Amino acid sequence: MTRRRLVLSIAIALLTGTWTAYMRLSYPGVASDLEIVLLGTKAWLGGLDPYATVTVGPPGAPIPLMYPFPAVILFAPFIALGQPLLDILWTTLGAGFLAWALTAEHLFPPALLMFISTPFIFAIQTSQWTPQLTAAALLPWGGWLFACKPTTALWLFAYRPTWRHVMTASIAIVISLALWPTWPLAWRTSFGVTVVSPLTIPGGALMLLALLRWRRPEARLLATMAVVPHSTIVYEALPLFLVPATWVEAGILWAGTVAVVILHDAFGPYPTAAQWLAWSGGFLIWCVYLPALVMILRRPNVWPRPAGPA
Repeated sequence: MTRRRLVLSIAIALLTGTWTAYMRLSYPGVASDLEIVLLGTKAWLGGLDPYATVTVGPPGAPIPLMYPFPAVILFAPFIALGQPLLDILWTTLGAGFLAWALTAEHLFPPALLMFISTPFIFAIQTSQWTPQLTAAALLPWGGWLFACKPTTALWLFAYRPTWRHVMTASIAIVISLALWPTWPLAWRTSFGVTVVSPLTIPGGALMLLALLRWRRPEARLLATMAVVPHSTIVYEALPLFLVPATWVEAGILWAGTVAVVILHDAFGPYPTAAQWLAWSGGFLIWCVYLPALVMILRRPNVWPRPAGPA
């Protein structure tokens, strides 16, 4: 199985990288979530405060660097490669490691459907962190990435809490503080209002019912996603593909993510970015979160058997 698993992971990685390369070459204006991190890395290497000097976005609506300093350090050794190549490597490696992690116990688990889902497609088109962080949760050495995006990391740590992730994330934070002791203070000044807790969205509070199955990792994942503020955009729903136990359930979730994109587009345009985000969150709650909750509540509240080595 190991050989077939490796072949499958490499194939998914190469297909992902090819799609990213096509998007970057054909549509160079498409936003990349790595852009602001790489600009922050360049600023820091140049002796500047990245939180005070780096922004992206249109004039009049600048978006500051909101990633913590470990994310800046992560890309420092590779900054000379340039953003287009780093975008391709980022999505390629993220998809490959995620596929490897998902197939640790079965070669074709239902979670593989995430690779043709709208959350995954949107994530790789804009070089988001969700695939990489999902892989990090399932692999033993992913703690450094948790330190780079703590909001998503909280959901995924709730799904699979391990001391190894705590230790590796702590090492990342200690190194970052050694390099720049006051970065947490600088980082706080960049906090914006582009995140929302799904609990504040109609229907979001229902997700707390998942705690009735608190022993199950997927229940803790959904409940934490409902509580922790984040950008309620479809790519953030990718970890919920860890919930389905069958291909039918995965198909239901896949259809829900497609519905989110269709409905969000159909009800637009939206007068403000806040309303755009709120409507996106509402569709996610009813089309994706709610089906995941039903799947969870249909299962017994039992501890999962120990996962095999990834």
